[in-house]
Amino acid sequence: MKVRMMAVLLSVCLLAPASATSLKLSPELDLLVIDGKKMSGAILKGADSLEIDAGQHQILFQVSKTLSPAIMPPLTYRSPAMIVTFSAKDLRSVSLVLPTLNNETDAALFNRKLNYRMVDEHGQDVATRRDVLRSATFSHSADLVKIMIHYNQSGLRASVPDFAALAQKGDLAVDPTALSALIPASQDHNQSLPSFWAQLTASPHFSHFLSWFVLPRA
Repeated sequence: MKVRMMAVLLSVCLLAPASATSLKLSPELDLLVIDGKKMSGAILKGADSLEIDAGQHQILFQVSKTLSPAIMPPLTYRSPAMIVTFSAKDLRSVSLVLPTLNNETDAALFNRKLNYRMVDEHGQDVATRRDVLRSATFSHSADLVKIMIHYNQSGLRASVPDFAALAQKGDLAVDPTALSALIPASQDHNQSLPSFWAQLTASPHFSHFLSWFVLPRA
């Protein structure tokens, strides 16, 4: 009997890690909302990964990095708020991989292309659905959660209706703001963007600025 119980416990221990996926974290990535739930900086501080289940997931995130322009003091770059939806089924780990972001030219290019990758433990690209929120200022994390509830009810490209339903069970009221507060993936690859320098001069606090976007074609 004891041998049988030990065998069962050993099986559970061996199977448990296989059912979880590690979401690798990076200091340059600010995870704002995951699966409809706001993320606390205190929870993420010092962590190098999060354990997620093998189901469908949605992340609202932003890139934040100090740039070193050639003729200016260091600047804090913040990207648009991006949404990525993916399945972690059969994956041991997933990571968001950013292109080179060292200066204002790199940042302007990333603003235009949003060419990050999501890869698995083998460095292979993971299938994703992507979108981006337009320039906006959020007073606190709860605003982001409400916006994501509205987004996930919208039927837009990266929406997951189940996450909206789960978030609403947490007694979060949906802001009746019109859907114009959200922008789906652009279908016009030639859509113009304000120049990076124009964005800098438009705001006295560059670290709080979120730029307009153009997504690359799928």
